[in-house]
Amino acid sequence: MQIGLLGRWSKRWPRITLPSRSGGGKARGQAAAATRERNGFASALAGGAGGADVTLAPGAEENGLAIMLGDLVRQNLEAKPKKMVDFDALEGRVSIVADDADVALTLVFERRAAGSLTIHDGIVGIPDVTIRGGSDTIMALSNMPLLTRLGLPLPDPRDKEGVAVARSIVSAMLDGTFHIYGMLFHLPMMMRLTRVMSVNG
Repeated sequence: MQIGLLGRWSKRWPRITLPSRSGGGKARGQAAAATRERNGFASALAGGAGGADVTLAPGAEENGLAIMLGDLVRQNLEAKPKKMVDFDALEGRVSIVADDADVALTLVFERRAAGSLTIHDGIVGIPDVTIRGGSDTIMALSNMPLLTRLGLPLPDPRDKEGVAVARSIVSAMLDGTFHIYGMLFHLPMMMRLTRVMSVNG
């Protein structure tokens, strides 16, 4: 896997690293990244996210995108516990393919006593939804604006940055460089996934 390229992604999207509510989030995020590197990227990401279970399957610790998305989901749930409602309701498989980085992964959501997410390297099983496109557009999903009142993946017209993000995603879909296969058959699932993955809302 192209870990070097994926490592550069994290510098291009610093917004996916959320600050701690007690401050010093950037320093702690850098320390956590260094610890993961020293330990060969520990496979368990589960922790103090209000009961959330986010885990890398064996082999996925070599997939830079899997590590980034695991951290993103965990940090979102820690920073905004209200997202646990959507996380606990998710069930199914979502595959993500970044064509320009030659990287793929599968998110497997299961509903148990609480929700759980296992991230696999490559395509595993038959996905309910497949997200495919360039790395820029895939990572833009983490900045998808959400209307606060309804939690819909739509920008507030007054939010210029949010409007730009939404337009970039729609534009990529219209020009055929970004696809979400199965979305129409799994709209509730995609709505919940968008709310869980977005740093907004």
